[in-house]
Amino acid sequence: MLTIPEQPLQSHWCLDGTVKVWCPAPGLIVTRVTGTLVDDGAAAIEEAMLRRVAEDGRVLVFNDWEAMTDYEHASRTRLTEATTSVLHAVEGGHFLLNSRSVHFGVQVANAVIRKLTVHPSRVLFERALQDVLRQRILYGVA
Repeated sequence: MLTIPEQPLQSHWCLDGTVKVWCPAPGLIVTRVTGTLVDDGAAAIEEAMLRRVAEDGRVLVFNDWEAMTDYEHASRTRLTEATTSVLHAVEGGHFLLNSRSVHFGVQVANAVIRKLTVHPSRVLFERALQDVLRQRILYGVA
């Protein structure tokens, strides 16, 4: 199981869904979305991502979107534009997905970004995240 703080750095809640954002290590963001990703939720992710780039000079994002069922078009546009605006500092984006429509949206975004990886299972997603956490926290890899 993942070892991230229980309390997220940011969270957004609405009737359609929730967004939680953690920053467990330098240059690293973990997001968890349930339900529908609305524009305000995407804004919370965007803010955290841009802050990591400003403070750490880079960002790697792990998105646990397995429980995400849909997204507003504006939210995908917001996150794609924010990512491309700092693409030089984006190390990559890792996704755990279940919804076909969300998977399609990530594929569309990756046509522009070209740094996104979709993991086929929770085990592989969490293993990749644990490897990064180990490198950045235990070994101090920058």
